[in-house]
Amino acid sequence: MAEPPARVPTGVAGLDEMLGGGFLAESIVLVCGGPGAGKTVLSLQYVAAALSRGEPCVYVNLEEPMQRKRAYARAFGWRLEEAEDAGSLAVLDYQFVPRGSAVELVERASREYGFTVESRIAEASRSVGAMHVVVDPLTSILVHEQSAQRKRGTVYGLYEAIRGLRCTALVTSESMPRDDAVYSESFLSDGVIYLQRDVIGFQLVKTVRVDKMRGVGYDEEPRRYAVTGSGLHVFNADPVTV
Repeated sequence: MAEPPARVPTGVAGLDEMLGGGFLAESIVLVCGGPGAGKTVLSLQYVAAALSRGEPCVYVNLEEPMQRKRAYARAFGWRLEEAEDAGSLAVLDYQFVPRGSAVELVERASREYGFTVESRIAEASRSVGAMHVVVDPLTSILVHEQSAQRKRGTVYGLYEAIRGLRCTALVTSESMPRDDAVYSESFLSDGVIYLQRDVIGFQLVKTVRVDKMRGVGYDEEPRRYAVTGSGLHVFNADPVTV
C-alpha cells in the first residue's frame, strides 16, 4: 500500500480537520480575504505552530512594519523575537517605494534596494534551513504590475523559487476572486482558502472555505471561524447557520 502524502499542520484548530491533517508538504497554499478577515493572524499562527515543532521558517512581510506584526503575535502568546534570536526564523521586512518613474522593493530598516524577493528568500532559507515560507501579502507585489501576463509571470517566478527550496508555503492575498477576472495566483497555487465576512440575519458571520487543495481530500463546506485569544479557531463540525 502506498504511503499517505505527508501533511503539514496549520496550527489552526478545526482547519486541520477540514484538510484531513493539514497542507500537503512542499505545497503552496493561497489564503484570500478582505480587510479584517484574519489573514495576517493565520500567517503568524502558521509560523508559530511550525516553530513549536522545531521547523525553521522564513516570513516575508510586504505591508505594514514588521514591528507591528511582532506585537500582534505577542498578544496571542507567539514570541517571534525569540525564534529570530535563536536562528530558526528569518524575517524579511520590505516595502515598495517610488523611485523616479518606477517602484522599487526596499528593505524597510536599511533602505537597501536593487534586489529581488526571490533571491532574498533563497538566502534566508539557506541561512536558517527553512522548511516553511510565508508571504504576507502577495497583493503588494502584484498591485504594481499592469498586465495580467506580467502578474502571472511574477507569481510563477516567485512560486518556482519557493518550490526550488522544497518548502511548504502559505501566501496571503488581500483580494477575493471575481467572476469577471482571472486570478493567476489562484490557478498557480496548489491550494486556495477563502476567509469571508458576511452579514447573515443581521449578524456578522465569518466563514472559511477550502476552494482547492491538490492531491488531498478536504471538507468543501463553508465553516464558521472566530479569532480568539489563542488565534483562529474553525468550528469544523458546525453548520454556518443554525
